[in-house]
Amino acid sequence: MCRNISMRRTGEACMNRKTICIVLLLIASALPAAAAPVVQLTNDSAFDSYPFWSPDGARIAFVSSDGVHAGIRVIERDGQNPVPVTDDRSWNLFTEFDPWSPDGKKLLFLSDGGRGLDLWTMNPDGTGRVRLTEGGRIVPIPGLSGYGADWSADGKRIVYTSCLFDDAAIQEVNLSAIRTEADIWIMDADGGNKKQLTSGGDARLPLWQPQGDRIAYLADRSGNREIWAMQSDGAGETQVTFSEGSVSGYSWSPDGTRIAYVVASPPGTLPEFSLRIINSDGSGSEQLTTGNRDRSPIWSPDGTRIAFRSESRDRALWVMKSDGSGLAPLGPDNPAYMMHQWSPDGRTIVVSDGNNLYAIPLEDPAAPASPGFEVVSAAGALFLTACLFRLRKQK
Repeated sequence: MCRNISMRRTGEACMNRKTICIVLLLIASALPAAAAPVVQLTNDSAFDSYPFWSPDGARIAFVSSDGVHAGIRVIERDGQNPVPVTDDRSWNLFTEFDPWSPDGKKLLFLSDGGRGLDLWTMNPDGTGRVRLTEGGRIVPIPGLSGYGADWSADGKRIVYTSCLFDDAAIQEVNLSAIRTEADIWIMDADGGNKKQLTSGGDARLPLWQPQGDRIAYLADRSGNREIWAMQSDGAGETQVTFSEGSVSGYSWSPDGTRIAYVVASPPGTLPEFSLRIINSDGSGSEQLTTGNRDRSPIWSPDGTRIAFRSESRDRALWVMKSDGSGLAPLGPDNPAYMMHQWSPDGRTIVVSDGNNLYAIPLEDPAAPASPGFEVVSAAGALFLTACLFRLRKQK
């Protein structure tokens, strides 16, 4: 009798433990996955911005400013061993595009040099500085768009925007010309063989096609700023986008077959910025987002996802599939996150909050696993294993 009561109590205790484990497992699987910890890469009194990964993903180059001057620094991917590679007593900046040469041996940057900003290259340790343009006025009056420079896929040539005639002294061009005129130029990586590709005075932000020989750029030739493309010799100019509002930014897909871009709402309507995608020949335009102020689309290295910044959603950074599906917030909430860049292996995104740099790990994609369930975090997986082991042991 006592033995039967003892066995019944033991069985009830086992059942209770099993029930508790099962209930806890169901609760754990329904909870949102714990976000991977964000790693702070810089922590100083300077304003750190414009981070860019080296092609091998081992280093990050960025701009560090005290508000009066700006210098370029390089750190390892974990934030260690910061190296100042330019003189911080002048202005040294990146253009809006990746400054690393495809082989990772050079950095392309802007430096004032006492005569306005010109293009230079240097080794990532700061040695071997070479001035590529002389008085070319690469950047217009501060606060206006109209600059940019980019490496060709083989690293032998550079396409860039100039707001002055090549080699002209600053005083030879009046202020109104600096404010309104910009054209696309091309040169060898050592600064030789400069050639003007456009002549309308309305072209800017050139980006070389990955794996190809076409150059995309923005131009306003019909009342709206649109994406145009041409061959590297200036031939074959074609208009790629036809938007109801102006295009304010864009990026090539890694394989060079598609372009993600930002379109502003037409004048007289609510200020919105939507993301779209289009084939490089201008066909197949698709709307990815609408009804928000979404900007800065950046492709993942494999071309399957696009990260972007939103000025109107409840989070600053978002990621989605390249067809617009699977929209999910990226990393913890920080409205100041911007200037995001994917690492070459696609597992980390580096961002700036205007003061410091941070790395957001992406080992666990930021998207629900299935309706009603979220991806189980590493801690949840460990708990699951422990419960299953206990249940198995009790059988």
